[in-house]
Amino acid sequence: MFQNNPLLAQLKQELHEQTPRVEGTIRAHEKGFGFLDVDNKKSYFIPIAKMKKVCNGDKVSGTVISNNDKESFEPELLIESALQKFIGKIGFQDRAMVIYPENMSTNLAIRCKINKQVSEKLKEGDWVVATLVSHPLQEEQNQFLAEIVRFVAESNSPYQLWLKTLARYDLETHAPQFASLSINDTELDNRQDLTDVNFFTIDSEDTEDMDDAIAISKGERGDYQLMVAIADPTAYVLQNSELDHIAKIRNFTTYLPDFNIPMLPKELANNLCSLKANQKRPAMICKMSIDEAGNIIGDDITFMPTWIESKAKLTYNNVSNFLENNGDLETNNPIIKQQLKHLADLAKIRMTWRQNHALVFKDNGDYRFELDENRQVKSIIKESRRIANQIVEEVMVLANQALTLQLKNKIGFGIFNIHSGFDNKYIEQVVTFLNDNGITEFDKESLLSFDGYVKLRRIIDNTPFLSTKLRKFQSPADFSTEPKPHFGLGFDAYATWTSPIRKYGDMVNHRLIKAFIRSQELIAPDKDQLKNMNERRKTLRYAERDMAENLYAQYLSNKVGESFSAEIIDINRGGVRVRLCDIGAFAFVPLSMIHSVKEEIISLPEEGIIKIKDEVCYKLADTISVIIHQVKSENQSIITKLANN
Repeated sequence: MFQNNPLLAQLKQELHEQTPRVEGTIRAHEKGFGFLDVDNKKSYFIPIAKMKKVCNGDKVSGTVISNNDKESFEPELLIESALQKFIGKIGFQDRAMVIYPENMSTNLAIRCKINKQVSEKLKEGDWVVATLVSHPLQEEQNQFLAEIVRFVAESNSPYQLWLKTLARYDLETHAPQFASLSINDTELDNRQDLTDVNFFTIDSEDTEDMDDAIAISKGERGDYQLMVAIADPTAYVLQNSELDHIAKIRNFTTYLPDFNIPMLPKELANNLCSLKANQKRPAMICKMSIDEAGNIIGDDITFMPTWIESKAKLTYNNVSNFLENNGDLETNNPIIKQQLKHLADLAKIRMTWRQNHALVFKDNGDYRFELDENRQVKSIIKESRRIANQIVEEVMVLANQALTLQLKNKIGFGIFNIHSGFDNKYIEQVVTFLNDNGITEFDKESLLSFDGYVKLRRIIDNTPFLSTKLRKFQSPADFSTEPKPHFGLGFDAYATWTSPIRKYGDMVNHRLIKAFIRSQELIAPDKDQLKNMNERRKTLRYAERDMAENLYAQYLSNKVGESFSAEIIDINRGGVRVRLCDIGAFAFVPLSMIHSVKEEIISLPEEGIIKIKDEVCYKLADTISVIIHQVKSENQSIITKLANN
C-alpha cells in the first residue's frame, strides 16, 4: 500500500534534506574502511561497504549518519575524482581484466576496457595508463570503469620505474626519430674556419652530447683571451621546421638517473652536433677578454659562426687530478696543459669576482646512483665539485654574461632567465624573522629590491640557519623576453645559450645572435613559448624528484636500523625534514621520535626551532645523527628517528 506513495516519497525527501551534509576528501585505510576529511580538520568514519563507492583522494559530498552517538559518512555526490588519468597494474578477476591504480589500496580493482590504439597484448602485472570512464557516484553509474589508453611497461622490465615515471608526467620515452638529417646549405658557408685552434671539452666520462669547448690564452698584461665554442644545432634545425616544432614541445632534454631522453634526435645530439674530439663541427664562438680582476672587457666581445675541431675530450676527474695533484692528463698536448693552468687561475679570479659583484650558490655537491645490471641501486656516490667543475661553471657564466650584454644592449630582447627574489606574499614574514634574529636594517621595500636582496644574501650566506629558513620564502625562477634581474645569481640580467642541444631557449638565443651577426630579421621570442618552457621545467623537476624518491626508497629498504648523518632542512608541526648528507635522500623525523614525552616537546616552524623543556634543542641547518626506522613502499617516504632517542 506504500508503493509509489507520494506522501512517503515527500517525507523521505524532507528527512534527507534535514540530514546534516558535508563535503571533503576521502582518506582510505589499508583495512578497507576510510574517513572523510573536511576543511575544519574534523573526520567522519566511512564503513567498508560505503568505501566501495569511492577511492582515496576523491572529493565528495554526502550525509552524516548518527547512530547511538556515533557518526559515520555516506558518500552521495562526486565533486572531483582522484582518478582521472592514472597509471595502474593489470590483473584478472573471474577471467575479467581489471586495473589496480598505483598507490591505491589493493582492494580497488577497476573493471576496464582497452582502447583500439593499444596494440600490445596485456598480461597480468603489466603497467598501463588508463582514464576513468565511470564512477559509482556519477548519475546512472554504479561501478568504476576505466579505459586503457597506453601500454607502459612489462611487469619484469628493469626499466619499469623509469617508464612509469615518464608516463605519470606524460613525458616522451624516446628521442625524436628522423630518417635523414643534413646541415642546411646556407650554413655551410659564411663560417670562419677555426679548426686549427686547440679547443677541448671537459665533461663526464659517459657524456655524449658535448655542447661546449674551450680555448684560452694569456696576454702580456695579465688579461685573458677566452674563446667559448658552443655546438650549433641551428645549422641543422631550421626555424619552424618539423624538428623545430618537436624541440619546441619538448623544450629540454629529460634527465633521469642513468636514463636520458634527448630533446633532439640522437644522431644530432650525440654525433653531428656533439663537439667530439678530432671531428669537424659547426659551432658558435664567443670571443672575449677578461682583465686581471675578472671583469669582462665589454667592448671586446665577438660572436661568430665557425667550424671547429676539438683536440681532446677530457673528464672532470682527470683534469682535477692534473691541476690539484699534478696527475697524468688524458692528452699530451702541451698547449692544452698550459690552457688548463690558465683556466684554473681564471676560475679562481672569477669566483672572487662573483662573490664581490654578484652571488654564488653554496656548493652542496651532486649525488649519483650506481645501478647493477638489473637497474637496482648498488650505491650512491656523492660527487664534490672540484677545480674542473669550477672551471666549466665559471667559463659558462662568462659566456652567458657576454651573450646577455649583446641581447640587452644591441638586440633588446631574447629569452632571459629571471628571478625576483622573495615572494611578495611572504615579505612580512621575512621582515619579522630577520628582526627576531637581530637583522633590523631591512624593510619590505628594500627586501623586494634587487640591491636590498643582494645585500641581505651577502650578510646571511655564511649563516646556514638564516639562509635555510629564508629559502622557503623565495619566488620561483621564470623566463622573460625582456632583460630583468636574476636576484638569485645577483645579475641585473642573465640569458643562456651554452646548452642548445639540451635547451630550446638556448637554441632561440643562438638564432637571435646569429641573425644579428648576419644582419637578418630579428624576431622576438613567443611569450607563450616561455610559459610552456616554465611548465615543462616544473614537470621535469617533479619527474626527477619522483624517480629519485623511488630509488632512495629501494636503496634504504634494507638499511632499516642503520645510522646516517643528516641536515635539518625544514621544521613543521609534526616533526623535522632532513637530508641524509652522504647520499642526498630526504627523510622525516616525527616529533615522537625526537623526544618521547609529548608534553615536553614543541615545534615552532615560524622560528625554525624545536624546544624540549623550553630549551632550544634543534634548529634549521643543524646536523644530527638519525637511524632509518621505516621505508613506506606505498609512497616512498623514509621515516627516521634520532640516533640518541
